[in-house]
Amino acid sequence: MLKQSEPDSLAGTVLPVEESSTAGGASANAGAPSPLKWALVLLPLGYLWFRLIDNLRVEWTTNSQYCYGWVVPFLCGGLLLRRWADLSACAGQPSAGGMRKSTCNRTILIFLSLIFLYLPTRLIEEATPEWRLIQWSLGIQTVGLTLCFLGLAKGQTWLSRLAFPICFFLVAIPWPTVIETPIIQSLTRINSAMVVEFLSWLGIPAMQHGNLIEISTGTVGIDEACSGIRSLQTSLMAALFFGEFFEMALLRRLLLIPAGFVLAMALNVFRMTGLTIIAARRGIAALARFHDPAGIMITLVCMAGLWILALLLKKAVVPVSDGPLPAGGDIQAVNVSNSRFSIVRRLAFVLLLWLVVVDVGTELWYRSIESHQPPGPKWSVKFPTDNPTFRTMPISADTRGLLRFDEGEQAAWIDARGCRWQAFCFSWLPGRVAGYLAKRHTPEICLSATGRELLSGPKLTVMQVNNVELPMRSYVFGTEGNPLYVFQCRWEAGAGKSAYVQDESARFNLLRGIWAGRGNRGQKVLEFVLSGMKGPAEATAALSQELNKLVVVEEP
Repeated sequence: MLKQSEPDSLAGTVLPVEESSTAGGASANAGAPSPLKWALVLLPLGYLWFRLIDNLRVEWTTNSQYCYGWVVPFLCGGLLLRRWADLSACAGQPSAGGMRKSTCNRTILIFLSLIFLYLPTRLIEEATPEWRLIQWSLGIQTVGLTLCFLGLAKGQTWLSRLAFPICFFLVAIPWPTVIETPIIQSLTRINSAMVVEFLSWLGIPAMQHGNLIEISTGTVGIDEACSGIRSLQTSLMAALFFGEFFEMALLRRLLLIPAGFVLAMALNVFRMTGLTIIAARRGIAALARFHDPAGIMITLVCMAGLWILALLLKKAVVPVSDGPLPAGGDIQAVNVSNSRFSIVRRLAFVLLLWLVVVDVGTELWYRSIESHQPPGPKWSVKFPTDNPTFRTMPISADTRGLLRFDEGEQAAWIDARGCRWQAFCFSWLPGRVAGYLAKRHTPEICLSATGRELLSGPKLTVMQVNNVELPMRSYVFGTEGNPLYVFQCRWEAGAGKSAYVQDESARFNLLRGIWAGRGNRGQKVLEFVLSGMKGPAEATAALSQELNKLVVVEEP
């Protein structure tokens, strides 16, 4: 029987072998820590999970493509409870798992590295919460620290069996934009091309424009141009979940992923074909009645199809062996002792202290910066309602739900030269979500998705209009007729001229918030689409002249 010894340091810790229960002997777990002590130890981990979900909830709420994220934490919890119950049945066996001394030391080193990375992640996240690289960084740190705690506290077997349910949460984190945009836009265009082909077989004239389909009654698919194929990520989530739930072999788990992709594509083609037929026969207005129910239906059918396929494949279950571990002088048992708990408790205290220091320091840093920023002028846009060609354009419910602006208006008119104007103005009141939603959509993504080719841009021009600095980014898009000249301005209250850059998605600009502030004092997005101009120079001059009439500054 081995004696227990207190570790001298975290780095040199050797997790001791536990005594098992014997007749007339005390159980090795008799002195195990109470649930209350474990709850205090797990407090910093709980805070990290709260921070991660709090960051992702905005994406889950405002982006229908990732609304399935609300379900993922519950699925993770269900998979964890299921695995935990299986492992608890053999928790008393000394051979149920273990961790070598060298593995323990590497785990502690990984743990310390992850908590250090929380400092730069937290600094950037506070100013740029929508940057998906930061969301992934926070997710990897949270999942990684959870796995470190689990391995040190429970041993190798528990870690290997519970790793997938914990890592499964990562499917709820949005794909990086550099990966998501080309994949989703390409798949959506393939989808549209297939729909046009099917419509031709049915004798319905249709023409594809990027992700959009033009028919005799109008254009179908404009809302889908920005959101892509919504069920694609959902099918990936379902495939991974069913593979784990039925404990399938690795090869058959991997088979579910392309199967879900093919099923999602086929269902989207079927859905878009049906909606287009309805629009061709009943008019574009009829789509509002069938659009959302059709989307929900294909998501449910996709889930059901993957479930049925998983049932057919589940016979190939690979049982996980809980047999004896290889012999070795430094192999440790899985049961938790006071010595093992002491190690975990020290690491939890280090993590808790670091979280407090980083979060308090981050808040003080940004408050110090923002206290020296001027509030900025209050201004609004007054459209030319006296123009006889002026008309207000309604904002769809999908657009309102996607952008969540506090005030919004869009209109169109024709000026004295016969040039057509289309304008959008959205405002967000002070608050952290303002910056997140104001930066979400740019002409490069939305207009390119409608089949228009980006010829040039963005080009930054800071326009001085009635003592208000407006950072206008200009683009030129090619069309079958005249080119479109697009100008977009995202204005932050209190931001100076040095804060404006040509490409807002550039990595350097995403880091700018660390010393420029969070930009949460309110924002406006002003966008103009001009057609009928002779060139970019004339379009810019016309915009400058028009802005002096449209922008109204409130008296202080």
